[in-house]
Amino acid sequence: MKEENINKQNQGTGLNRRKFITTAGVLATGLMVTGLTGCSNETVANLEKDSEQNKDSSQVSAVAATKAETAASIPWKYNKLDVELVRKRGYEYYFKGGCCYTAARALLDTLTESSGGQWSTIPRDMFLYGAGGAYSWGTLCGALNGALAVINLASAKHKELGNELIGWYTKNPFPSNKHESYCKVKNQITTISDSPLCHVSVSKWVSAAGARVNEKEKKDRCAKLSGDTAAKAAELLNQALENKVVLAYKVSDEYSHCMTCHQGKDSLRDDEQGKMDCLYCHGDHTMTGKKK
Repeated sequence: MKEENINKQNQGTGLNRRKFITTAGVLATGLMVTGLTGCSNETVANLEKDSEQNKDSSQVSAVAATKAETAASIPWKYNKLDVELVRKRGYEYYFKGGCCYTAARALLDTLTESSGGQWSTIPRDMFLYGAGGAYSWGTLCGALNGALAVINLASAKHKELGNELIGWYTKNPFPSNKHESYCKVKNQITTISDSPLCHVSVSKWVSAAGARVNEKEKKDRCAKLSGDTAAKAAELLNQALENKVVLAYKVSDEYSHCMTCHQGKDSLRDDEQGKMDCLYCHGDHTMTGKKK
């Protein structure tokens, strides 16, 4: 008799007792049929809606969990890179997105072609922020920034390679003459930055070249610098692949003595962090009144 009443109540809605119980499966076990007779059509519809929302939410969570579980851990596998191809791309891409973008993309595109795997999954435009030392703040050179990110993804030796790349950058005369066959401005003057900072690197060069920051000569110089830096990163990655890394950079004797007092927990002052040339900004106070 109760069964008949329930079926009559749900006539015209297409909802029978079997469908209702299935939809309301989230209800506590032991819910009696007699307790359902007071449910209105609106209540039933809400239960159906809640059930579908819970189902969708569970599916989204499951997909997210699966992606998190299957994301490849670093370092990612790679094959040997064509250093000169990376250099040329590092020059060309500069005019599309700046120094950080071009160094990263030159390496990533070449890795994608040579190695496949995860290398194609990284959106290149994520590196646009690094132009001009991060939104033109003149901090870490964008070419270093982009190249270091890729080195970190590729090698378990990223600390050694990254340190070598930064040290090399500070002492390398930029730009090289390896872009002459395709560059826009040929035979440019070179300068050594003694710093990984965009501000210092650019300021030294424009002063020596008698150029202006927003003119084509400076842009061509930075495009070449970006290509050279990406190429050096590729060279280091190739060395790491063959376990033949050459770590040539060391802090200059001219300012290494500064660190004995200012750097490290056992130093006299322990008030400095960094590896840049101290003398470029501070001078050498230990030489006051003495002949250098």
